Amino acid sequence: MNHAPSRRAGLVAVLLLCLSVSAQAAEFTSPESFLAHHNQQTARLNQTAMSILLGWAVLNIGSGTVGHFTTEGEKQAFWQANAAWNTVNLAIAGFSLYGQSSSSPGSWDLARSLTEGQKMEKLLLFNAGLDVGYLAFGGFLLERGHRTDSARLRGWGKSLLVQGGFLLLFDAALWFLNARLNSQLTARLTPAPNGVGLMLTWP
Repeated sequence: MNHAPSRRAGLVAVLLLCLSVSAQAAEFTSPESFLAHHNQQTARLNQTAMSILLGWAVLNIGSGTVGHFTTEGEKQAFWQANAAWNTVNLAIAGFSLYGQSSSSPGSWDLARSLTEGQKMEKLLLFNAGLDVGYLAFGGFLLERGHRTDSARLRGWGKSLLVQGGFLLLFDAALWFLNARLNSQLTARLTPAPNGVGLMLTWP
Protein backbone atom coordinates (compact mmCIF):
# COMPACT_ATOMS: atom_id res chain seq x y z
CA MET A 1 0.00 0.00 0.00
CA ASN A 2 2.90 2.38 0.64
CA HIS A 3 3.98 2.07 -3.00
CA ALA A 4 0.60 3.16 -4.40
CA PRO A 5 1.38 6.92 -4.56
CA SER A 6 4.67 6.31 -6.38
CA ARG A 7 2.98 4.00 -8.89
CA ARG A 8 0.27 6.58 -9.43
CA ALA A 9 2.78 9.40 -9.95
CA GLY A 10 4.81 7.23 -12.31
CA LEU A 11 1.88 6.44 -14.55
CA VAL A 12 0.79 10.07 -14.69
CA ALA A 13 4.37 11.06 -15.54
CA VAL A 14 4.22 8.70 -18.53
CA LEU A 15 1.08 10.48 -19.69
CA LEU A 16 2.77 13.86 -19.32
CA LEU A 17 5.56 12.70 -21.65
CA CYS A 18 2.98 12.97 -24.41
CA LEU A 19 3.30 16.73 -24.02
CA SER A 20 6.77 16.72 -25.54
CA VAL A 21 5.58 14.46 -28.35
CA SER A 22 2.65 16.74 -29.15
CA ALA A 23 4.96 19.77 -29.15
CA GLN A 24 7.22 18.42 -31.89
CA ALA A 25 7.28 20.59 -34.98
CA ALA A 26 6.14 19.26 -38.32
CA GLU A 27 6.07 20.61 -41.86
CA PHE A 28 2.68 21.15 -43.47
CA THR A 29 1.86 22.02 -47.05
CA SER A 30 -1.84 22.84 -46.66
CA PRO A 31 -4.60 23.38 -44.10
CA GLU A 32 -5.79 19.85 -44.84
CA SER A 33 -2.42 18.32 -43.94
CA PHE A 34 -2.30 20.36 -40.72
CA LEU A 35 -5.82 19.24 -39.76
CA ALA A 36 -5.07 15.58 -40.48
CA HIS A 37 -1.88 15.77 -38.39
CA HIS A 38 -3.72 17.49 -35.54
CA ASN A 39 -6.40 14.79 -35.46
CA GLN A 40 -3.84 12.00 -35.59
CA GLN A 41 -1.89 13.58 -32.71
CA THR A 42 -5.06 13.84 -30.62
CA ALA A 43 -5.96 10.23 -31.38
CA ARG A 44 -2.49 9.00 -30.39
CA LEU A 45 -2.62 10.99 -27.16
CA ASN A 46 -5.98 9.54 -26.12
CA GLN A 47 -4.98 6.02 -27.17
CA THR A 48 -1.87 6.31 -25.00
CA ALA A 49 -3.99 7.56 -22.11
CA MET A 50 -6.43 4.66 -22.40
CA SER A 51 -3.50 2.22 -22.55
CA ILE A 52 -2.20 3.71 -19.29
CA LEU A 53 -5.64 3.38 -17.71
CA LEU A 54 -5.81 -0.22 -18.93
CA GLY A 55 -2.41 -0.96 -17.38
CA TRP A 56 -3.46 0.67 -14.09
CA ALA A 57 -6.62 -1.45 -14.05
CA VAL A 58 -4.79 -4.71 -14.74
CA LEU A 59 -2.16 -3.87 -12.08
CA ASN A 60 -4.81 -3.18 -9.46
CA ILE A 61 -6.98 -6.16 -10.30
CA GLY A 62 -3.95 -8.44 -10.10
CA SER A 63 -2.54 -6.99 -6.89
CA GLY A 64 -6.02 -6.70 -5.40
CA THR A 65 -6.74 -10.36 -6.04
CA VAL A 66 -3.44 -11.40 -4.46
CA GLY A 67 -4.05 -9.07 -1.52
CA HIS A 68 -7.51 -10.51 -0.97
CA PHE A 69 -6.08 -13.98 -0.42
CA THR A 70 -2.92 -13.02 1.49
CA THR A 71 -4.16 -10.36 3.92
CA GLU A 72 -7.06 -9.79 6.26
CA GLY A 73 -8.89 -7.01 8.02
CA GLU A 74 -8.31 -3.46 6.80
CA LYS A 75 -5.65 -4.43 4.26
CA GLN A 76 -7.87 -7.10 2.77
CA ALA A 77 -10.71 -4.56 2.36
CA PHE A 78 -8.28 -2.16 0.70
CA TRP A 79 -7.13 -4.71 -1.86
CA GLN A 80 -10.67 -5.96 -2.47
CA ALA A 81 -11.89 -2.43 -3.22
CA ASN A 82 -8.94 -1.78 -5.54
CA ALA A 83 -9.75 -4.87 -7.58
CA ALA A 84 -13.48 -4.18 -7.72
CA TRP A 85 -13.03 -0.51 -8.62
CA ASN A 86 -10.70 -1.28 -11.48
CA THR A 87 -13.05 -3.67 -13.23
CA VAL A 88 -14.87 -0.46 -14.24
CA ASN A 89 -11.62 1.18 -15.38
CA LEU A 90 -10.79 -1.96 -17.35
CA ALA A 91 -14.15 -1.84 -19.17
CA ILE A 92 -13.86 1.90 -19.89
CA ALA A 93 -10.32 1.58 -21.27
CA GLY A 94 -11.15 -1.53 -23.29
CA PHE A 95 -14.23 -0.06 -24.95
CA SER A 96 -12.44 3.24 -25.62
CA LEU A 97 -9.48 1.55 -27.27
CA TYR A 98 -11.82 -0.59 -29.36
CA GLY A 99 -13.77 2.47 -30.48
CA GLN A 100 -10.61 4.41 -31.31
CA SER A 101 -9.21 1.52 -33.33
CA SER A 102 -12.26 1.56 -35.61
CA SER A 103 -12.31 5.35 -36.16
CA SER A 104 -10.41 7.38 -38.76
CA PRO A 105 -9.73 10.83 -37.25
CA GLY A 106 -7.28 11.66 -40.02
CA SER A 107 -10.24 12.05 -42.38
CA TRP A 108 -12.36 14.31 -40.14
CA ASP A 109 -13.29 17.73 -41.49
CA LEU A 110 -12.86 20.94 -39.49
CA ALA A 111 -16.36 20.89 -37.98
CA ARG A 112 -15.99 17.29 -36.80
CA SER A 113 -12.52 18.00 -35.39
CA LEU A 114 -13.76 20.97 -33.36
CA THR A 115 -16.81 19.07 -32.10
CA GLU A 116 -14.80 16.03 -31.02
CA GLY A 117 -12.21 18.20 -29.28
CA GLN A 118 -14.85 20.10 -27.31
CA LYS A 119 -16.62 16.86 -26.36
CA MET A 120 -13.42 15.36 -25.01
CA GLU A 121 -12.57 18.44 -22.93
CA LYS A 122 -16.08 18.56 -21.43
CA LEU A 123 -16.01 14.82 -20.67
CA LEU A 124 -12.66 15.10 -18.89
CA LEU A 125 -13.81 18.07 -16.82
CA PHE A 126 -16.95 16.15 -15.85
CA ASN A 127 -14.82 13.15 -14.90
CA ALA A 128 -12.55 15.36 -12.79
CA GLY A 129 -15.61 16.55 -10.88
CA LEU A 130 -16.58 12.95 -10.22
CA ASP A 131 -13.04 12.23 -9.05
CA VAL A 132 -13.32 14.96 -6.42
CA GLY A 133 -16.52 13.27 -5.26
CA TYR A 134 -14.71 9.92 -5.00
CA LEU A 135 -12.03 11.53 -2.85
CA ALA A 136 -14.64 13.13 -0.60
CA PHE A 137 -16.51 9.84 -0.21
CA GLY A 138 -13.26 8.00 0.49
CA GLY A 139 -12.46 10.51 3.24
CA PHE A 140 -15.94 10.03 4.66
CA LEU A 141 -15.58 6.24 4.73
CA LEU A 142 -12.15 6.47 6.33
CA GLU A 143 -13.37 8.86 9.02
CA ARG A 144 -16.45 6.73 9.70
CA GLY A 145 -14.28 3.63 9.88
CA HIS A 146 -12.19 5.27 12.59
CA ARG A 147 -15.28 6.38 14.52
CA THR A 148 -16.98 2.97 14.37
CA ASP A 149 -13.75 0.95 14.57
CA SER A 150 -14.60 -0.72 11.24
CA ALA A 151 -11.56 -2.18 9.50
CA ARG A 152 -13.61 -2.73 6.34
CA LEU A 153 -14.69 0.92 6.07
CA ARG A 154 -11.14 2.12 6.70
CA GLY A 155 -9.84 -0.18 3.96
CA TRP A 156 -12.51 0.93 1.51
CA GLY A 157 -11.88 4.58 2.36
CA LYS A 158 -8.13 4.29 1.76
CA SER A 159 -8.78 2.53 -1.54
CA LEU A 160 -11.12 5.29 -2.72
CA LEU A 161 -8.54 7.92 -1.79
CA VAL A 162 -5.86 6.16 -3.84
CA GLN A 163 -8.12 5.44 -6.82
CA GLY A 164 -9.79 8.84 -6.78
CA GLY A 165 -6.44 10.57 -6.48
CA PHE A 166 -5.03 8.68 -9.45
CA LEU A 167 -8.09 9.39 -11.59
CA LEU A 168 -8.05 13.09 -10.71
CA LEU A 169 -4.40 13.42 -11.74
CA PHE A 170 -5.05 11.31 -14.85
CA ASP A 171 -8.11 13.27 -16.01
CA ALA A 172 -6.53 16.64 -15.21
CA ALA A 173 -3.35 15.80 -17.15
CA LEU A 174 -5.32 14.44 -20.10
CA TRP A 175 -7.59 17.51 -20.13
CA PHE A 176 -4.54 19.80 -20.16
CA LEU A 177 -2.95 17.95 -23.07
CA ASN A 178 -6.18 17.83 -25.08
CA ALA A 179 -6.86 21.51 -24.41
CA ARG A 180 -3.35 22.38 -25.55
CA LEU A 181 -3.79 20.53 -28.84
CA ASN A 182 -7.24 22.02 -29.37
CA SER A 183 -5.89 25.53 -28.78
CA GLN A 184 -3.33 24.97 -31.55
CA LEU A 185 -6.24 24.30 -33.89
CA THR A 186 -8.51 27.13 -32.78
CA ALA A 187 -5.63 29.61 -32.99
CA ARG A 188 -5.66 29.12 -36.78
CA LEU A 189 -9.41 29.72 -37.20
CA THR A 190 -10.75 32.72 -39.06
CA PRO A 191 -14.21 33.62 -40.44
CA ALA A 192 -14.90 32.28 -43.92
CA PRO A 193 -14.85 34.85 -46.77
CA ASN A 194 -18.64 34.79 -47.08
CA GLY A 195 -19.00 35.41 -43.34
CA VAL A 196 -20.64 32.02 -42.73
CA GLY A 197 -18.64 29.47 -40.75
CA LEU A 198 -14.93 29.19 -40.01
CA MET A 199 -11.86 28.16 -41.94
CA LEU A 200 -8.20 27.44 -41.23
CA THR A 201 -5.75 30.24 -41.97
CA TRP A 202 -2.63 29.34 -43.93
CA PRO A 203 0.29 29.62 -43.47
